[in-house]
Amino acid sequence: MGLFDRFKKTDKKEKKERKPIPKDVEIDEDQLLLKKIATTDKDRYARAAAADQITDQYVALDMSKNVKDRAIRLIAINKVKDKDLLWDAAENSQFFDVRSFAYERLGENNKSIAEIVINTKKNPNVDEIFEKVVDEETLKWIAIEADDKRYRNGAVDKIESAQVLEDLVFKAKDNSIKITAINKENFKDENVLQKVAIDQKDENVKIAAINKINDEEKLAEIAKCEDNAKIRSLIFEKIDDKNILKEIILKSEKSDVRLDLVPNLDDEDLLTQIALNDKDNVVRSEAVKKISNEGTLLKIIKTDDDRFVRQIAVNNIENPKELIDIALNDSDQFVRNHAIKNPNLVDEKDYLEIVINSTNEDVANEAMKHISDEKAFIKILNEAKLENIRKSTLDNIDDLETLIRIVLANEDEEFSLKALNKINVESCLIKIYEQGISENISVRAVSKVRNQKFLTDVVNNEPQWRVREAAIKHIVSKKVLKETSLNDENEYVRNVAKKRLNL
Repeated sequence: MGLFDRFKKTDKKEKKERKPIPKDVEIDEDQLLLKKIATTDKDRYARAAAADQITDQYVALDMSKNVKDRAIRLIAINKVKDKDLLWDAAENSQFFDVRSFAYERLGENNKSIAEIVINTKKNPNVDEIFEKVVDEETLKWIAIEADDKRYRNGAVDKIESAQVLEDLVFKAKDNSIKITAINKENFKDENVLQKVAIDQKDENVKIAAINKINDEEKLAEIAKCEDNAKIRSLIFEKIDDKNILKEIILKSEKSDVRLDLVPNLDDEDLLTQIALNDKDNVVRSEAVKKISNEGTLLKIIKTDDDRFVRQIAVNNIENPKELIDIALNDSDQFVRNHAIKNPNLVDEKDYLEIVINSTNEDVANEAMKHISDEKAFIKILNEAKLENIRKSTLDNIDDLETLIRIVLANEDEEFSLKALNKINVESCLIKIYEQGISENISVRAVSKVRNQKFLTDVVNNEPQWRVREAAIKHIVSKKVLKETSLNDENEYVRNVAKKRLNL
């Protein structure tokens, strides 16, 4: 077996059999003095001469591990002969040149070369020894640890062992190295690829692994716990088995995963199951959008605790009677309003039913926006459960008989006065006045009349001064105005008559 074929298989065993380095070693004074000269003297020749005279291997080991002066530490490591001490230097020295030299002394040539390649910038001399490396464990070490990316890339390019490539993916810090390893032809174990896709954090590493997986069950397991929407989309594009997709949507703990799949479902039974049972309201709402069965939709409207889910269900209802029932009886104003706005509710009679029977003013007002027939407004005026809704109809009613009935009933004087304002037929106004309903109504009725005979009669005979004042304002007869200015018992009425005489 060649020099660069492999690491020695006995490393772990040898490490176990190595003697521990004693912590308290008795060192001769002359050796300590030589160490001091070798590490502190200002003259480099003196330092080198002192280092060369050191014979104590523990002193030499300590210097090889810690002295910054390269020449001194290499002289020191050359003094170390004990195999256990060499292993300690190889594994614990701060300096790669010492580690490399120690490995070489131990016959661990692959490790010796690796230390040089890993810690040196790319150059022709290092290239020459790197090209000789064929041991894949050594190449893996270089691919993971090399400072120069070109050596990392070169190392992974030379590795063919599937096991080494797999190990490299989980140990490398450079994601581009992981991707290169995954894309190697021999990296094809889908169990390992699945683990890479699940465990690795980098998106591109995950994608590289997923691109090589054909087993749809494995892809499904990845998707169930994947946070990245782009990766989930890639996975779902690779899965054709509808049963597998169904399992994902029913078993994934991640709502985003379930949400991704709902828009592509056409199985109404499955959509119903999701709409009724999924714990995430957004997922339920997406499922409800695709449901047409009214029995299911009504069940959702009655049972779901999320107003947005119920609102979407209402939007899909086609039966006007159901929409009327929701508008009248649902506990949530938001849902009730969506029932009214449903495009399947078009008949004015349906809106009229809502207005008349609603006990929610905002619902009734919303429904009334869809009514234009005056007869419907008159029906609302007479039958609506809400007083404010009944009164709000007046702007849409011009029917004279209805307006007169409102005034005569005078259940609410302000409302009666508004109705009276819409009456312009003098004969009707006179009849209203004659009923003596109230002073305010009499004043308003008289103020709208221009019949001089009637107005004169009011001025002469009406006992209430405010009503007389309303009449005198429209009298044109100078005679009547003069008599009133002199004879009316109310000063204010007299003054109004005087002012009109002077006009």
